[in-house]
Amino acid sequence: MILMFLKGVIVKKITRVVAIVMLLTGFFLGCGQDKYDDVVEINNEFIKVTQGYMDGLNKAESGKDVAKAMNKYADEFKKLAPKMKEIQKKYPDLMTAKDLPEKVTKSQAQSTQIGMDLAGSFMKVMKYMTDPEVVSAQQRMGEAMQSANK
Repeated sequence: MILMFLKGVIVKKITRVVAIVMLLTGFFLGCGQDKYDDVVEINNEFIKVTQGYMDGLNKAESGKDVAKAMNKYADEFKKLAPKMKEIQKKYPDLMTAKDLPEKVTKSQAQSTQIGMDLAGSFMKVMKYMTDPEVVSAQQRMGEAMQSANK
């Protein structure tokens, strides 16, 4: 009688452990299925941050507004730069790799386009180049962007 009781308790514990292991295995396999999910995530962050910067510039009506947009971008880019460097280390062949998943090539195309749009946005900054706040903000922004290449 005691033996049957112990057998039942052990079977229940084993069943619970097996169920938990199966659940966790399904969770991890489901979450980490795509090799380049982190690349797409970082690209999306870059796109969001850069689009926010350009929106800020488009709304700017003074040197102070331009400097505010630039400083915000510098702060956000500084947080993003280490993640970008990590992706470069993790996938050194990413820029030359062939046969990348469609979502990666789409994401790369979007980040390339937003990068070109970013270059075009400097015309708005030119108008306020002599404003001391803009000069300072531009320096911060340059330092933040260089931090991604170090």
